[in-house]
Amino acid sequence: MKLHQLRAIVAICESGSIQEASRLLHISQPALSKGIKELETELGVPLLVRSNRGITLTEYGERLVRRARLILEEVRRARDEIETLKGVMDGKVSIGVSPVTPGAQFITSLNRYRKRYPKVQVQIHELRPSKLMEGLREGQLDLVLTSLPANRSSDGFHWTELYAQPTVLAVRKGHPLRHARSLVELRDQEWLLQDSLEQSRVGWMFETYQVEPPERVIECASVVLFSELALNTDAVSYWSLRVLEHVRKLGQELDIVDLVEQIPPMNISLVCRDQELMTREAKALTDEFIYAYKNPQAQRLSAS
Repeated sequence: MKLHQLRAIVAICESGSIQEASRLLHISQPALSKGIKELETELGVPLLVRSNRGITLTEYGERLVRRARLILEEVRRARDEIETLKGVMDGKVSIGVSPVTPGAQFITSLNRYRKRYPKVQVQIHELRPSKLMEGLREGQLDLVLTSLPANRSSDGFHWTELYAQPTVLAVRKGHPLRHARSLVELRDQEWLLQDSLEQSRVGWMFETYQVEPPERVIECASVVLFSELALNTDAVSYWSLRVLEHVRKLGQELDIVDLVEQIPPMNISLVCRDQELMTREAKALTDEFIYAYKNPQAQRLSAS
């Protein structure tokens, strides 16, 4: 396989047409088609399906594109690493964050990093936990801060638990079940979560207390829309206490449901690739995050 062939199939996948891919890559359509045909011959499988509706990927093509993205990102990182070794750090680092990532320590880390490495381009992407891990696997993100359980280390990444966030269940003001005391009372209600029930700690809570999980769940990754739905529907919502307090400061009213069952906290973990595969820019930012979240003095400074 050649890099230009991998770039070609990724471009076709993302643009949906050979014509647009050739424009983006600044090569002719015949040359692009030839590269794909050579790749199909080498692999012995069809990668693209051409029809009146355009170009789509076969199952083989989808698998190859997933790997190709990672390969191309590794090439970019290798070039950035060499440039860094030649002089000052001026590459790029892409961070993925969960909507519930604690803010104060994050800002403290980033400010200190920006002062030390002003030429590094920092990109921050807020995504739902499952999408964060997908971006990490495909090489689109260098490191992520996620609320997924830290025991998912089987993914082959390095996990460092940074922070345990208190959580609560809440309902709109005046909700008929605002005084509920047990999980069983809320089981038949609609629930509002930022990720799927299986990936949320809420699913773990129902399993732990041996209560049948709710059948009606709204998944919403947008913090703003999540807040609006919580305020204007009868759904039971699961909140980081920090985020809920922020919403309350904006004048929005929600009632916390005080259950006898313990509401599981959202543990924020830093997840990154193997240290040997990380760029120097990413390693330096990883160190900043670990220092800010783990160092008591840094936490006091960020809170003051």
